[in-house]
Amino acid sequence: MFRKQGSEPERSPLPARAAQAAGDLARRSVGRTRDTVHKELLERARSQEELSDDQIWRRYQFRHLAAFITIPAVILGTASIATAYGTGLMSSEPPAQACQPVKVLAPAANSFKIKVLNASGINGAAHDVGRDLTRRGFNVVETSSAPRSLYVAGPATIYHGKAGLDQALLAAQTINGAELENDGRAGTSISFVIGAEFTSMLPAPPPKPPAQKSYTVNVYNATWRPGLAKSTLAEFKARGFTVGKQGNDPDRSFLPDDVAVVRHGPDADLAAAQVARHIQGARLAEVSRDNMTIDVVLGNKFEGVTPVAELPKPQAQRKDPPATVMRPCEG
Repeated sequence: MFRKQGSEPERSPLPARAAQAAGDLARRSVGRTRDTVHKELLERARSQEELSDDQIWRRYQFRHLAAFITIPAVILGTASIATAYGTGLMSSEPPAQACQPVKVLAPAANSFKIKVLNASGINGAAHDVGRDLTRRGFNVVETSSAPRSLYVAGPATIYHGKAGLDQALLAAQTINGAELENDGRAGTSISFVIGAEFTSMLPAPPPKPPAQKSYTVNVYNATWRPGLAKSTLAEFKARGFTVGKQGNDPDRSFLPDDVAVVRHGPDADLAAAQVARHIQGARLAEVSRDNMTIDVVLGNKFEGVTPVAELPKPQAQRKDPPATVMRPCEG
């Protein structure tokens, strides 16, 4: 049954019955008039034993005082019990415990897969967000447009399954206003869907340099001197890089005034800068490429890789505190 707006909510019939019983008891207790009580007390006192009028009167006064104290106490006590039932103080059910979010360690950012889908209408948003997440250490496996049927009004919605709640909570820390939705999927993978109100990611510390094993270095020769690409590639391998191809430049570059050109795609700029440290005077060149492959193209002024002892000292690795997430209240 609907109730009118502003009216008191319906209460359980138990407190009402308790209050009614208390009222009936009180009315029965005080139903007799004071004169009747006085008369009864006097007659009872005379019938028990032969006492003087003075003794009878004293006993009467004592009993009258006892009745005067007891009857209001019964009324007050009964009403108090009814009130307690009415307010729930004497309910047999235990009070509900307040539910609190729980702070737990977050899973490693690279321990689960992320698909970034663009539902914002901004060209390239999925790629940009995917690159940002990758630089924060996340394992982004796909960036693409969202299906037309999928509409997200806010900045982002992160879809996850039961096992991927902590993963979704961790990813949600990268964008203000991100919402979570359990779509019942299995496993810990999540989908990061960029919505109509997306503007930018939240600030993050400078990205850590990528591991040398996480990208591939090709070396190409654009000079007239033979063998430069082979020897230079061997040197990069000796320094711990993952190496790929060597030979003449497939793009047939002509670099009369360059020491070397380090070509890279938009996602490999940090890796390219790391490679360029090993060739003094090399310059970076971004090209259209969607992988983590670096091309080192040797120019006419190339004389060799920089000796290890002369390399700039790398910056100390930043030690971040363990990431945590707040699991929402489930009570």
